[in-house]
Amino acid sequence: MDPAAASRPGEAGGYRVNGGETPFGAYLIPTRPCEENTPRAANEKIVADLAHELGFSVPPVLLHRRAGVLRGEETRCCLSLVMYPEQYEWGLIFGITGMPPPIPQIIRTSMTRYSETLALDLWIGQTDRNNANSVILGVDPANQADTAFLFHDHVLALNHGNRWAGAERDRIEMVPLPQIFRDAISKPRLREGAVRVAELPDETISDIVSRIPDDYMTMAHREIVLAGLIGRKPGLLDFVKRNF
Repeated sequence: MDPAAASRPGEAGGYRVNGGETPFGAYLIPTRPCEENTPRAANEKIVADLAHELGFSVPPVLLHRRAGVLRGEETRCCLSLVMYPEQYEWGLIFGITGMPPPIPQIIRTSMTRYSETLALDLWIGQTDRNNANSVILGVDPANQADTAFLFHDHVLALNHGNRWAGAERDRIEMVPLPQIFRDAISKPRLREGAVRVAELPDETISDIVSRIPDDYMTMAHREIVLAGLIGRKPGLLDFVKRNF
């Protein structure tokens, strides 16, 4: 399988780029224009920084202003680091039932290690996890023990569409998941992830959200995102206990 298959653009558009300081390059997104209530690059940056503080498996993200673009394309972009020499979209493993029996079990066991990341998805209101390219399996052929599932594609989370502006802001809802990941979830790991979110200081969340530039996310939108993240924390662990 060609690892370049993992670079197909998603809803936001984008492509893979290379640079001297990034041995495996990065994904640049978005190329599609962003409406004010869908700040794609800002969402990716906020979630990546939150995940870093929490120790969840989300690649680092840098904001990037794209110059010399074609008319009608987005300039307010971000770069999501490619972490491994080979990366494969997890859509490739949706159909693992046709593989020899040991392989599906190995994949499920590996996925179980990332159960706590679902706590992040629930907290940020992820809506786009059940697609073929929102999670990537990273592989290092020189060290086959070094593999990881990397969760990305958070452009339709947080206050996407201004959905956190109303009374439903604090309501936690189930994230649409591929069945293979749902079957692999470890309840103790997921609950531990929810505890980590609950214990993340509000000041840390505020610092992460407030440093987004105004042209990437308006101040009014940032205030809603911040209130939503802080307001949703208390109900997360209870939701996990009731549903898993």
